[in-house]
Amino acid sequence: MRFKEDYGGITLNEIELKPNATTEIKVVHKGHQKLSSFLTEVFLPQGYPSSVSKDYLTYQFWDTLQELCSSLNGTLASHAIFKGMGVGNSQASALGATYTWLMKDGTGMLSNILFAWSKGTVLDIDAKRWRLFADVLNDVAMFLDLLSPLAPPYLFTAAMCCTSVFRSLVGVAGGCTRATIKQHQAQCNNTADVSAKDGSQEKLSGLLGLLLSMTLINFISLSPIVTWITFTFLTVLHLYFNYRACSCLVMKSLNPSRYCVLLKHWFEDGTVLNPEQANSEEPFILGFRGEQIMVGASLKDLKLSFDSTTDMEINQSFYIIYHHKGKMNICLRSGCNHSDQIESYYFAYKAAQSSHSPVILPTTEKMAEYKEFISCLTNRGWDLSFAPLGATQLRYSASS
Repeated sequence: MRFKEDYGGITLNEIELKPNATTEIKVVHKGHQKLSSFLTEVFLPQGYPSSVSKDYLTYQFWDTLQELCSSLNGTLASHAIFKGMGVGNSQASALGATYTWLMKDGTGMLSNILFAWSKGTVLDIDAKRWRLFADVLNDVAMFLDLLSPLAPPYLFTAAMCCTSVFRSLVGVAGGCTRATIKQHQAQCNNTADVSAKDGSQEKLSGLLGLLLSMTLINFISLSPIVTWITFTFLTVLHLYFNYRACSCLVMKSLNPSRYCVLLKHWFEDGTVLNPEQANSEEPFILGFRGEQIMVGASLKDLKLSFDSTTDMEINQSFYIIYHHKGKMNICLRSGCNHSDQIESYYFAYKAAQSSHSPVILPTTEKMAEYKEFISCLTNRGWDLSFAPLGATQLRYSASS
């Protein structure tokens, strides 16, 4: 009888039991797999690959490459900033450099607070789009860093404050979307482990970038043209790697973009796409291009007199849908859950495709069609336990 000792999908030992009077245990070590086992334990989540999503390795591959490009571009930007602050210039003062640095940090802190306040609740809705936005903005900040030494002294501080604002937005958007992606990748309630190993991979990429930067510095000191050619090449690679990383993500929750893609196919040809198909059609480069649907709208624009039948139906429903100024508005009742929001979005989308009646309430026939749609979603592998549809906290209460 032969047994195999396994750790994270990698065979470490084989144990052979011979059924005789004296049972002999023979351990055969796989020496050539020790290094692979060590690297797996250090850089991949415990239980890989069953403990993470199927898109984990592909995403991490492209994410590591983009991180390497960003690290190298960061070296170019830092070199330009130090040059602009007067490093190597006998006429530059430490007091002036300190003042510029303090202004830069203060501006960044303030913009960080304001951006988190204004956009913090929507970053997890379109994680791919905001992830790409953060990296594009980071490249813009580095581009301004390279231009800053060319600015007059009285504009250098303003340029540094501007790049600090951009980097603060990058920090908020990148950090929040990274948390959403790690939560998606963690399949065994191991978000902390996935995040920790992602940090280890990022530090490894940073170390490699540090080694390459030591060589890169010698080249960029030759000519400004070499600096700009190198920066342009690395930026193109950085954007491409980020696009590939976002494209390979297969989210199984329903955000407005993916939900509209699903509903479009359902109402046109009666098919329900699986997560891989819907994610491949999800628009995330230029943002959401679906229907204008507001989840969690106010009742203040709904000025109608209801008859007794309509009033009874509203009291039994957890939402009210109405059309106002070219937008479908969904008013949510107190106590509604994610299932109610998914249901309301379905009927709001359907109403937007047909006549815009003032108030839309689902009928028994329409509910049967909706339940069939939800059953198909479940069978196709969609996660309906939550739905980041961008609902506000506004709720109404109804009494008979």
